[in-house]
Amino acid sequence: MDIVIPYGAMIRVRYERAGHIRGEQGGHMTDEDLQDRRVRKTRRAIRDALETLLQHDAIEQITAKEIAAEADIGYTTFFRHFATKEAALADLADSEAEELIRHCLPLLRSADSLAATAELCRHVERKRRVWTALLLGGAAGLLRDALIRHTTAMSHAWPAGRSGLPAGTGTALIVGLVVESLSWWLSHAPELGPDEAARIMDRVFIAGLVGES
Repeated sequence: MDIVIPYGAMIRVRYERAGHIRGEQGGHMTDEDLQDRRVRKTRRAIRDALETLLQHDAIEQITAKEIAAEADIGYTTFFRHFATKEAALADLADSEAEELIRHCLPLLRSADSLAATAELCRHVERKRRVWTALLLGGAAGLLRDALIRHTTAMSHAWPAGRSGLPAGTGTALIVGLVVESLSWWLSHAPELGPDEAARIMDRVFIAGLVGES
């Protein structure tokens, strides 16, 4: 006699069998792990969608409905993750800050302040519209806080500066100056290329704070 197995049950059996195999290999994924993965995937989709929309419109013109549509998720799903579009913007600011610090850290280890500053400015240039939206669209404070947080978390890998400032004070000072300088560049001197902007920033303050001792 043939036994008919519902499609959903068949999928579940296959999934559990795969999970069992993973378990034998020491990599079994729990329901909590799967939930965390789904949350991270959805939040990443929302960040990517917001970043895409910011390439064309200011944050004030973007709606949560548009973000959800661009992320290919349900409208209500968006609000399970973020209470407002501003909260999603804060999450994007945190992600961009972490990426920026991680991207520049290898150069910072070399204590070549101009090279590090140039790479920072080139990174911002590649995402100019997004960084303009973050810095000039009301998220500068969020971005500054995120940069300080991620910089402090990685402070053990930073080169020793010659400023004589305590690590915490130096971090807050240089991040604040970087944010203000990037804001000035993008809003008042957009004709400058990233290398020109980097030379100004390095000459004015960065070299003295993180340059070679």
